[in-house]
Amino acid sequence: MGYQRNFTDRVRIGMVGVGSHAYRNILPALTFLPVELVAIADLDQKPAKRTAEQYGVKRCYESATQMYASEDLDAVLICVSPQLHPSLAIEAFEAGLNVWLEKPASTTVGEVDQMIAARGDLISAVGYKKVFMPATVKVRELIADTSLGELRTILAQYPLTVPLGGQDQARETTMWLANGCHPVSLLLSLAGPPVGVTTHRAKDDSGAVLIRHDNGVLSNLHLSHGSPFGQPFERYTVFGDQATAEIDNTRRVTFQRGMPFDYGGTTSFAPQGLDSGAIVWEPQDSFNTLENRSEFTQGLYGELRYFLDCVLSKTQPRLANLEFARQIAAIHEAAILSDSNEIEIKDIA
Repeated sequence: MGYQRNFTDRVRIGMVGVGSHAYRNILPALTFLPVELVAIADLDQKPAKRTAEQYGVKRCYESATQMYASEDLDAVLICVSPQLHPSLAIEAFEAGLNVWLEKPASTTVGEVDQMIAARGDLISAVGYKKVFMPATVKVRELIADTSLGELRTILAQYPLTVPLGGQDQARETTMWLANGCHPVSLLLSLAGPPVGVTTHRAKDDSGAVLIRHDNGVLSNLHLSHGSPFGQPFERYTVFGDQATAEIDNTRRVTFQRGMPFDYGGTTSFAPQGLDSGAIVWEPQDSFNTLENRSEFTQGLYGELRYFLDCVLSKTQPRLANLEFARQIAAIHEAAILSDSNEIEIKDIA
């Protein structure tokens, strides 16, 4: 990790969209990243110019087209509504720029396919921050080194609803579109590509989304609609055939190793030694240091750093690329189409 002022190799970036989310989350994270923010493009010029002044950016444009034509950029960060992502990304690719998109990448699979076709050899990634959370990275490590044994199932809890409809419904800006990609991206990063999706609805379109993965793992996304946002509401439990791992509200990872057990014979839940029981990782929050900050615990730093490192090394991203975004878009559409029946991913186009 470094600070922007200390990096010698930086990516010259332009930013499209400096609204509330970008101003609150993306721009502050640039302090820790190898970038030079060269220009800003936003239709609303008053806050854009004030933001440009704050960050020492000399040029501010009303459109991405003007910025692409006028500036010598390596990459662009696009942080607008997903309905606008495809046209802006394709325009950037045509200008020879590498592209980072805020999540979600688009509203439909077809739009992601258009971006993939226009990308060519350029580098593109999407801001699925849950993929890069330290908690997710730790659980991926536990899966990869077989600490959990063979991965079997995953249970996710997130306060969402999934409406029933078709492609027109998929294009609407809903919580399922805007925030459903958070738990879905985490599940795919742990369990791999999906092959089928089934939605079971309870009252008010809450319920459960079942994702059947190509490797036989089953993910259960419990739609805990109605749970208050003012309390920990996001949890993931990953079940292997030897142990489990839990992510609680993004900031706590518990590796449940179990204990020596003899039914009817075990007399202590805390047997001698340190080879059993739970291991817990969580921020200590005693110091004002980086690992405690939300930019890091929530994966914002990780997603941006990964994209920028790929640009600097001229390496195609393996994580959170457009192909991964296509899988998430397919799940988004399939879940809307499903009414307690499985929709196969191959049928979403």
